[in-house]
Amino acid sequence: MRVAVYLGYLMQLQSILGWPRTCQFALAHLRNKLIPPRKGRLASVPVGPYRFYFPSLVYFTGLFAEIFLNETYYLEPTMATIRVIDCGANIGMSLLYIKIRAPHAQVQCFEPNPAARAVLEHNVRENGWQSSVEIYPYALGTRAGTVTFYVEETEATSSGGSVGAYQKNKGRALTSYPVEVQRLSPYLTSPIAYLKIDIEGPELEVLEELAAAHTLEKIASIQLEYHYIPGHFTRSVSELLRVLEEAGFRTFVKSYAPPHRIIGHDGWLTYMVFAWR
Repeated sequence: MRVAVYLGYLMQLQSILGWPRTCQFALAHLRNKLIPPRKGRLASVPVGPYRFYFPSLVYFTGLFAEIFLNETYYLEPTMATIRVIDCGANIGMSLLYIKIRAPHAQVQCFEPNPAARAVLEHNVRENGWQSSVEIYPYALGTRAGTVTFYVEETEATSSGGSVGAYQKNKGRALTSYPVEVQRLSPYLTSPIAYLKIDIEGPELEVLEELAAAHTLEKIASIQLEYHYIPGHFTRSVSELLRVLEEAGFRTFVKSYAPPHRIIGHDGWLTYMVFAWR
């Protein structure tokens, strides 16, 4: 059964990378499983024409499955010089996907977590993306300032880092530190082909700030992960959809949870929201 699943993954991956590079990736991934990298050192695998660096194999596998195998943040292949904004870039997995699908994309990455950002910067340097990728160390919100940022103690680069301490509800030990907050709208100086948002909570506030600044109209498509977390982020997904639809977007929503986990419950919910013109 596991062999069949693995072969299915390879078939899916080859549609993005082609067979030679898929086989190269599979062998490197197997080598990292058999000989794990020493703690504190980055491991790497070839992905298409690039090499991707990461802090742990378990962490890499989860992110890779989400972004490459599931294509959660799908982007049509293009050779055009499109502009992309990646909010919550983490260690650069979504950036890698963008660069494979759109090699000439000009990308602005926002990542407030210093541990994740260090790996992101390493990936940009090693792949020669310095002229086409800008990295900003900011969280995003409705106004400039500072905010407390929380991340799990056991995974400094965690993609679950947030301005909300909701991970404590799951019994996880957190560490925290202040980070700078900026508004996103000043960075939308020209048309944006694709806006990706995965910032673990304040997604609606970011969209409302863009709407108030009349910059949503500059964006062709948006894909974001939306969080409803009791006690922390409690505004409904319908509010977010209203902001998008009033700005002229068509929308589609996909829940990560099956219906019986949603109906009649007031628990933690995560949605993928897609918006396009």
